[in-house]
Amino acid sequence: MIAVGIDVSKSKSTVAILNGDGSIRTKPFDVHHVVDELQALVDYIKRTSEPPTILMEPTSHYHYPLLKAFTEAELPVCLINPYQMKKYGDTELRKAKTDKRDSLRIAQYALEKSYSLIPYTPQDQKYEDLRFLSRAIQSEDINPNCCQSSAAQPSG
Repeated sequence: MIAVGIDVSKSKSTVAILNGDGSIRTKPFDVHHVVDELQALVDYIKRTSEPPTILMEPTSHYHYPLLKAFTEAELPVCLINPYQMKKYGDTELRKAKTDKRDSLRIAQYALEKSYSLIPYTPQDQKYEDLRFLSRAIQSEDINPNCCQSSAAQPSG
């Protein structure tokens, strides 16, 4: 097994890959959210002879390009709540926070907790979409009455 930890940012993500024994397979490197670089990452992971455990924190909507690339390639990807990762990181003595360290920490978590991680499914996307719409309505970015027919609206 290999563990792939991804720290997601706005236009790029930092990726670290660990071997099953915890040794570093590839030092952390950046991948920009463009088709060529995402495909190169997918191809690299697929070329490995070991099954991958891919783990990333969903950061706003910035993780969607990665998620799409992995699901289209039929690679199992798991999402972890950022709060869980923060709590996991609180146990370390070194508190330095960089994208490279975070990606290594996420990969280490994937390695240690691979037995309990649940891969992302398209069904999860439906809940994400509903959550996004609910937040948009609550912040009044979307008029909740915009989709009602004129017959359903009260006459004035």
